[in-house]
Amino acid sequence: MASPGLFLRPTSLSIPINTMRSRSGSSSDLKIFRSISQDRPGTPRPQTGSVNTESFDFVRSNSGTHASRRSSTLGSWDPIMSRSCSSGGLLSPIPGTMIRDLSPRPSLSRACSGSAVLSNSTSAIVLEVEERKQVANLLSFEQIQKMEFYSKFTPTSVSLSHFLDHGATGLRVEESFLFLRREIPVRLANMLMELELLPTELLTEPACKSILTQYSQSFSDVLAFENLTPSEKTYEDFNKLLSVIRHRHQDTVPHMAEALHNLRDAGNLNVNSKDRLNQAIQYFLDRLYMSRISIQMLVSQHKALYCPEESIKSNPGGRLKGTIDPKCDAVDVARNAFENATFLCEQIYMDAPKLNIEWVDLTDGDKDSVDFVYIPSHLYHMFFEVFKNSMRATMEFHENSDTIPEINVRIVKSAQDISIKVCDQGGGISRSVAENIFLYLYTSATRVKLSDADMGGTTSTSTPMHGLGYGLPLSRLYARYFGGDMKVASVDGYGTDTYIYLRALESDARETLPIFNASSSNKIRDTANQVEDWTKDE
Repeated sequence: MASPGLFLRPTSLSIPINTMRSRSGSSSDLKIFRSISQDRPGTPRPQTGSVNTESFDFVRSNSGTHASRRSSTLGSWDPIMSRSCSSGGLLSPIPGTMIRDLSPRPSLSRACSGSAVLSNSTSAIVLEVEERKQVANLLSFEQIQKMEFYSKFTPTSVSLSHFLDHGATGLRVEESFLFLRREIPVRLANMLMELELLPTELLTEPACKSILTQYSQSFSDVLAFENLTPSEKTYEDFNKLLSVIRHRHQDTVPHMAEALHNLRDAGNLNVNSKDRLNQAIQYFLDRLYMSRISIQMLVSQHKALYCPEESIKSNPGGRLKGTIDPKCDAVDVARNAFENATFLCEQIYMDAPKLNIEWVDLTDGDKDSVDFVYIPSHLYHMFFEVFKNSMRATMEFHENSDTIPEINVRIVKSAQDISIKVCDQGGGISRSVAENIFLYLYTSATRVKLSDADMGGTTSTSTPMHGLGYGLPLSRLYARYFGGDMKVASVDGYGTDTYIYLRALESDARETLPIFNASSSNKIRDTANQVEDWTKDE
């Protein structure tokens, strides 16, 4: 069905930042001006008068309350929530504004309606919207309209610094509630639009259909809070919903892995870095899982701050600010992850390598640890997956040896980065294999059959140690979520070194979020293999 309005983004809007923190050298004491488009790319919020309010009266919010606030600070959600502009509504056409062309490619097999034509003086494009075949059975007509509406907006990228300051200032739950009830639908809508573009063979897999149903349900549930008046009862119901959403999607990753394994077993998918269909699916999975990580972050942070029972459970010592540890000790997290990975390894191989860990803080020679602002659960996930791979490789390569080599870890903190190196002597991997190690589904282990019951997430001890093929690519996503990365270097016949890079300064650590637009749409749809233009070595 046609989606009203053009896909427009606001121009840069400067806001004053009056108060700045001084922590870990990450911020300045000077009062400065920052541009939202550069410092905090924001979601353009619907405003009355800029869209069809009869079709979308959910855009009527308490904007007046927030627009009347004084200057914004890093310790408030205000820069994200109050986007009023003297030149008019944020959705009004502005010369030079990017327009997102979502017209489908001619080669698509799915039915499409409408056509792309040029508009008047603004050179806009009348958008051609693909028929929503899958969600039509899951959402109502109005909800589909809202999904298309919300998908036009760029998700709001929030920094660790902003998350931390918001938790430190003790602002009311209303601030967080008003932000989440707009931001979560944006991220879910972007996700659902891309789920609809998957190949029919994958969408018909029961596990994939279940994932689409679950996210459609979550989108529908959150929409129920669009226009509710903030109150204690509303906050309580919203917190309950967030708990449901978090539990509902905890096994999305292994269930999608099962659907893709079935697709591969049926001969419809070739897990190879050069296959175009596989490239499209890998691209989509990165975006799906990154959206999932980001939504889980928003939900967990809100719950940890504003649900007393959860705060006590997840933060018994009171050191965390929501889910964020202002002094996350990388060495302690590494040891904890190694201990749990050892538990799995000993169940299979009756033994496990030992840990040899070294660390240094180049910013403070007197410190005996490496700490920085980060989410301990994210860092744990990266360590856990890397350790599992290193342990398995080491145990199998030294199966007939009298001694098992240690796994060596070195952690270094500089002024800008946290660099982590994990070295094993597990025999390494060849270059032909190395190009595939970050592909979902790629694994050298025997495939495992997943349970239909809840598995408790990807880091649970009930999740298989290996055989799903998503450990390294998902760990790399966790690293990239706040501006880091993960690299692997190997010496075939000897061992493998895995490097994890993270931001040392919380102000530099900003969410990396997928945006649904013409470019992403075409990459998912373009699955035809091209004619080779290089000779092959096979």
